[in-house]
Amino acid sequence: MRRTCQMQKKGLLLLVAVIALFGLGCDLQRQDQGFVLRNGWYTFNGSVIWGNAQYNDYWGGLRTGPFGEYKYRANITRNAPGIVGPSYTEDLDQLTNAMLQYGYPGFEHCFGMWFDRRRDNHDVGARPDANAISPFLEQPWARSGIDVAWDGLSKYDLLKYNDWYFNRLKDFAAFCDLKGTVLIHDCYMQHALLEHPAHYVDFPWRPTNCIQNSEMPDGLPAANAFYDTSHAVRRDIHRTYIRKCLTELSGYTNVVFLTSYEYTGPLSFVQFWIDTISEWENETGNDVHVGLGATKDVLDAVLADADRAAQVDTIDLRYWWYEPDGTLHAPPGGQEIPARNIVAMAYQTTPEQIYRQVREYRDRYPEKAIIHHLDGSRQQTWAFLMGGGSLLIRDLQYPDSPGGEPWLPPATYIAPEDSWIIQPTYDFIVANLAQTIPLMVPADLAVSGSSTAWCLAEAGQTYLVYLLAGGQVTLNFAGITGTFRARWLDPRSGAIQDAGSGTVQGGGLVTVSAPDSQDWALWLTRNS
Repeated sequence: MRRTCQMQKKGLLLLVAVIALFGLGCDLQRQDQGFVLRNGWYTFNGSVIWGNAQYNDYWGGLRTGPFGEYKYRANITRNAPGIVGPSYTEDLDQLTNAMLQYGYPGFEHCFGMWFDRRRDNHDVGARPDANAISPFLEQPWARSGIDVAWDGLSKYDLLKYNDWYFNRLKDFAAFCDLKGTVLIHDCYMQHALLEHPAHYVDFPWRPTNCIQNSEMPDGLPAANAFYDTSHAVRRDIHRTYIRKCLTELSGYTNVVFLTSYEYTGPLSFVQFWIDTISEWENETGNDVHVGLGATKDVLDAVLADADRAAQVDTIDLRYWWYEPDGTLHAPPGGQEIPARNIVAMAYQTTPEQIYRQVREYRDRYPEKAIIHHLDGSRQQTWAFLMGGGSLLIRDLQYPDSPGGEPWLPPATYIAPEDSWIIQPTYDFIVANLAQTIPLMVPADLAVSGSSTAWCLAEAGQTYLVYLLAGGQVTLNFAGITGTFRARWLDPRSGAIQDAGSGTVQGGGLVTVSAPDSQDWALWLTRNS
């Protein structure tokens, strides 16, 4: 990230954060204050931000009512008038506390697929009236008060914006700046542009829903038309909206900007998006943290472009993967391929191939952070970590309420049902390696024994070696002097125990044997 301090703080809460974290102003000599990209890792006040990131719910809100039985996640721009709490109008203070407690310090936000819960049943008919049902998924664009859109409310004005929506984003970003959580902000939401007609009928850019002459298709697929910036009207709407997002959120440091949720669009739109950001930065003197998430061909093309690659701080790898046999699965961009058909399959690959993917990009771009999306196992999570990955986006739903029928959201912010996958590892890092991980890089120390022994190293000081299948491994400590305390971390429970005698000697080969054939992590720290 090209900025370590941002002076233009907005709002009372953020002023409190500045005072608490920086005194009465930014100390420009302290390079570890605030949200900083260090050695390819996200950090906050010198400590690593690592773990899961929840991606928000983009339709629905509860598992009650006549619209089906579903589980839901948080959404920071969901509006349930008069009701505050999980799956209603989120309590952003409590939500960010829960994020830190339960191992998901990141939150990925995109606007909702439709405003009104009447569409939850996926019908496609026009609404006969404006009697919308809450909770509402507020859109970034404002209603015009003119004519009638497909959902029975007035049409959108795509050049004016919803103050409630952007104020919620700013409130959440302020809590992130205060506490050390991260807002991953998707400017767009591709899911509405492909797949099911119900996803699109209420989309603000559909001609029947806006006062501008968008000339978007009346039906699906609509992604390529949406991304076609040669269309003068749509190009101006895009440019104005992107600049609005930047202006509203640029006063907060803990924000990562991505093009779109589920982006599988063409290279040309990513180039336009990055160029729009660059233009805005040059005009305003501000600097934002840019993420790049796209299909592999688009991602690699941008990273091969020196000027645009210099704008990119975070690389998002979720739109391609290696099959278990090592075969590349990488659909091209711009083919209107639904991204969830890619993302939903990636978790089925092996930890070895996840490590390979993350490590390749970490080695090529060591100063850029890596994020990914995997609803997979503990072993996959560790492969991501050991390859040098920062935040792992997951579908983090609340568990069923005990005895609750029908299901109701929890009264408070409890652990999402998949938190157990990461919690022991997350707690271990927070307690023991928070300030050390930013100094560590993937290293090849295993010379024999386990073929899946991966290492993070702060050379000569601290080592973390993960054995995917336990067993014995020999590490090359030639040239590394001194003795090291040796402990095993059980990633299932977080329990720590001595490895062998509890000490290993540097200067040559070091052989260790895991307690059993399950996965274990060896933690080595230099004795003083």
